[in-house]
Amino acid sequence: NASEGELKHENDCGHDMVIAVARDVTQVKLYQEQLQSAKCDADQANVWKDRFLANVSHELRTPLNAIIGFSEILATESIAPKDPLKAREYAQIIKESGEHLLAVVNSILDISKIEAGSFDLLPEEFEVAPLIENCIDMLKLRAESGSVSLLREVHASAHELVADKRALKQVIINLLSNAIKFTPEFGTVSIGMRPEGNSMLLWVKDSGIGIKESELGRIGNPFFQAVDSYDRPYEGTGLGLSVVRGLVGLHGGTIKIESGP
Repeated sequence: NASEGELKHENDCGHDMVIAVARDVTQVKLYQEQLQSAKCDADQANVWKDRFLANVSHELRTPLNAIIGFSEILATESIAPKDPLKAREYAQIIKESGEHLLAVVNSILDISKIEAGSFDLLPEEFEVAPLIENCIDMLKLRAESGSVSLLREVHASAHELVADKRALKQVIINLLSNAIKFTPEFGTVSIGMRPEGNSMLLWVKDSGIGIKESELGRIGNPFFQAVDSYDRPYEGTGLGLSVVRGLVGLHGGTIKIESGP
């Protein structure tokens, strides 16, 4: 046990005497260590909070500026485009910016629900292959615009699954979107699924830029981004994989990440 002592030297009849007064401070030391640990946790939480506010502010400001700017152009007669095609182009930019805002807000709400334990799963039995095809169709244009090939490797025995269909769709879309975003031109992104024991194994592979080994353990933490600066070349709040991890966890599943630069 940790202790503190006080020593006194006295002379009694020509002999030296040592008196030790000791006090057990084990509990005090443990309490101090707990306080230090709590302080470190609080400091880490503040770092995440600051990163969240900075990233979300950046992500919201960009599409909001586009919405306000192009709306003002369309609403001002003197500068509004006379060409209908140009006007439709501006309207499309406003629509895409609004969808981006909605995606950010929905991700934040989903994370909040998952962490609060209030995200209700609605399990149902459904066919796996059509769901994957639907997700691929939704992201096909985005992949084609970046000259990225989307491949599927669904095993013939991967038929029905009992899960929350909406949640699994969100997991697949988030994984595919992330892979497409970080895959350069003429790269490939593939998604596959096969039964494994009592579970279903889902994987997404890409030929993208990869992740440093030192950062693999932080992937899936809320608001973590491997490139964490305002001039980073990739948009995003770092919430996508955190939502995936939360939804997979609610299903009793696990996530494994393998990568390298």
